[in-house]
Amino acid sequence: MGNILIIEDDPNIRKLVRVNLIKRGYSVSEAGDSHQAMALFQSDAIDLVLLDLVIPGLSGVDVCSWIRARSDVPIIVLSARLEEDLKVAALDAGADDYVTKPFGQEELMARVRAFLRRSYVTAETNDKKIQIGELFIDLDARRVFIGDTDLHLTRTEYAIFSELANRLDAIVTHDELIAQVWGPEYRGSNHYLHNYLGRLRKKLKDYGELLETIPGMGYNLHSKKIY
Repeated sequence: MGNILIIEDDPNIRKLVRVNLIKRGYSVSEAGDSHQAMALFQSDAIDLVLLDLVIPGLSGVDVCSWIRARSDVPIIVLSARLEEDLKVAALDAGADDYVTKPFGQEELMARVRAFLRRSYVTAETNDKKIQIGELFIDLDARRVFIGDTDLHLTRTEYAIFSELANRLDAIVTHDELIAQVWGPEYRGSNHYLHNYLGRLRKKLKDYGELLETIPGMGYNLHSKKIY
């Protein structure tokens, strides 16, 4: 089922999350501070990380950067409502998703299932490559470049972008995109897409204008600039 590392300094939250994960068949490692977290990450085979942003030692953002420099393991941030700046910094550091405290256990478990399901799916090798000017999308290698610069998309950003790239010049509805990236249970959660599409446009720089929002419908990735 996968081994999940919980990095959380509140023992009550840690226990609640641990119990719910174990009940669903997952193995759990847990850390109450950054140094313990990094030691466990190096010693255990970790499949997914649940990361509180405010922990003793290094910040959660620093821990996120440290993990991302060593692994593409999914990282789900646990953040309080007042930690918006930290949440944005964690996403910039490579976190894949976030859950705002207080969160429901079923919501968290659904996120965990979605990311582990995506991690264990073996993509078919199709050598599909798309080039638009200097924007190069390698769907086989799961990487996106502008010129020689790797955009270093997170798992979630890449999952969204690849869905759009696979249907170039076609409208992909909000619900279709959400179902493919997070799972059908998340249909209607359009605020997720709003946040991530904004981040994608920022990383795409001048090529962000290829990514069009169709009000009330969804998104369209164009194969050439729109005027």
